[in-house]
Amino acid sequence: MEQEVGRSIDPNITSGMGNGRYPNPFFDLAQQYMPPTIKELFKWCTFYYYSSPLIGSAVKKVSRYPITDLIFESEHDSTRTAWSRIFNDTLRIKDRLMEINLDYHVYGNCFVSIHLPFTRFLICPTCRKRHTIGSIEWRFSAGTDFFSGVCSCGYSGKMGVKDVPYKDPKGVKIIRWNPRNISIKYNEFTGRYVYMYAVPHAIRKAIHRGDKDVVQDMPLVALEAVTKRRLIRLNNDNLFHLKNPTLAEQDQGWGKPAIVHILREMFYYFILRRAQEAVAQEHIVPFDIIYPTPNGGMDPYMHTDLGNWRNQIETVIQKHRKDPNYKAVIPVPVGFGRLGGDGKALLLGPEIAHLTQTTVGGMGIPQEFLFGGLNYTGSSISLRTLENDFVQNRSQLLDFTLWLKNKLRTWLSLPDLKSIRMADFRMADDVQRNQQLIGLNAQGKVSNQTLLTELGYDHEEETKKMIEEAFLQNYMQDLMSKGSAKSQGEASIIGYNYQQKLQEMAEKAQEEAQKKIDQQNAMAGPVTDNVGTPTPEDMGDRSQVMQSMAGGMQPGMSAPAPVEQDPAGGALVESGDVSSEVSQNINERVERWATQLTKMDPTQARNTLAEIKNKTPDLGKLVEKAYNNKMGGSLLEQAPVVTPGGEQVAGDELLDTSMKPLPEGRAPTRGEQTGGG
Repeated sequence: MEQEVGRSIDPNITSGMGNGRYPNPFFDLAQQYMPPTIKELFKWCTFYYYSSPLIGSAVKKVSRYPITDLIFESEHDSTRTAWSRIFNDTLRIKDRLMEINLDYHVYGNCFVSIHLPFTRFLICPTCRKRHTIGSIEWRFSAGTDFFSGVCSCGYSGKMGVKDVPYKDPKGVKIIRWNPRNISIKYNEFTGRYVYMYAVPHAIRKAIHRGDKDVVQDMPLVALEAVTKRRLIRLNNDNLFHLKNPTLAEQDQGWGKPAIVHILREMFYYFILRRAQEAVAQEHIVPFDIIYPTPNGGMDPYMHTDLGNWRNQIETVIQKHRKDPNYKAVIPVPVGFGRLGGDGKALLLGPEIAHLTQTTVGGMGIPQEFLFGGLNYTGSSISLRTLENDFVQNRSQLLDFTLWLKNKLRTWLSLPDLKSIRMADFRMADDVQRNQQLIGLNAQGKVSNQTLLTELGYDHEEETKKMIEEAFLQNYMQDLMSKGSAKSQGEASIIGYNYQQKLQEMAEKAQEEAQKKIDQQNAMAGPVTDNVGTPTPEDMGDRSQVMQSMAGGMQPGMSAPAPVEQDPAGGALVESGDVSSEVSQNINERVERWATQLTKMDPTQARNTLAEIKNKTPDLGKLVEKAYNNKMGGSLLEQAPVVTPGGEQVAGDELLDTSMKPLPEGRAPTRGEQTGGG
């Protein structure tokens, strides 16, 4: 195949048109360097990916852009959580898919398999004891001994080997194979693939020298292949091949990379780069030449020491560099010539820019996607084409993900998922379409599930989240309502307590004020007149008088009987069998107190009478009757009696304010009442 391709494209082959360097009109200089085999093409793809910033950045963007999050669908949350932990946390599937896409876009092929963890045991042939490979001293030889070691039973020599797999997701690795080490046998009649792998030279050398870091976990089939110098036939069930669509041609078992379309343009591009580099080196920085010029009839080359002139010119240049304002004086005129400095006019910027656009277009990538400024509109054909390419690439990545899921489910004995998919891929020009969906949903033409699905959200998950948020909001409102009610109740209790304290303080202040009034009245003494008023010796202070009224009887005396007012003269007469002297004494005291009350302010008289009735109810009633007779009416009718507590009482009852006028004359004296002089 390689010989046929090389013979068909050899530009030096002559044709009927005659001899020449380009016998075929479709040939050019780059045609001589086209890779003749697919493996040589992979070498050039690797070179251009690492050396060309244009191809490297373009491949990275198209490899990363279509990869989205995986969505695991299952009826059980535990199943979704388990698979999400394996793919996202353990395998880091998005990074692995990025690497797979890099191989896919650079080589046009990607070969992926799964490495399942195992523990390697060395078996002693004497005692049949198993030792893990890290627990004893061992060595490897690519010859006949293979593995040998020292057993605890004393045996030293060749040992058996057994690899025992264990189920631990952390030990699972996704292996990508270098396409340059893969050979494909493709049957065009049956479409069957046979994949062969050649161990790289560096690994073969490490195995032959017995490198323990390489050998201890290398699969036995690889060790055997290196020892016997054989290829490894890969199991199709444990190998996933992603390939770029290609023509039905001789190498149709392989996918062709997108770089194959721009190999000749890249050859031309590097020619321009070399020319640009030469122009930059030779013509960007100018080169000045200084020389003496003739002056009149004097030829400086005949009459001047040019060596001395050169030293003077170099000294002037050095002084000028130190001091730009330095002025040089030279007896001979000086001329100069300039070489270079015209590199800007020779640069190949427009040609390179045009070639860049051609290169990006040849890879099937819109230049706006790489350089920005893309017009994100629904009518953009280039965007729709790019989206279709991404959808095809995503379909292959999803197939690999499902294949990987099935392998892990069988090996780990995990419950199966209902489905696994990638989050919907959306281009930026879908904004208008999304707005249309939102409008249709508001009109009731599209369901919420359809809207969320088109926007890239999981309807079931969003519904669960809304329910959880509703419960959380109700719980928060309940807490806030209870907290507000509790705060209001505590505030009411505190306000009521303060009102009680204020009321007690007001009552205490009134009592203090009343005590001060009583003390002032006691210090002022009784008010007397010139006719029959009691003397201070007869009265004393109010407390003494009250005590004398209540307890002025001698021991052995009986309590004074109630006295009644004489209807004729108003005198108080005795109604019991008490002696007339005691009765007369009480009547006199009652008369004096009634007269005293008539001299007081009505409010003070009421308060005093209330206090007398409180301490000595019987005597207080007598004084009240006498006072009423003297004032021409009931004391209760004149004005209300206000107790220190602020209540309107007269004795033991509530009082009403009387609007009757006060008597015009003064109260009668004791002589007038008794009829004496």
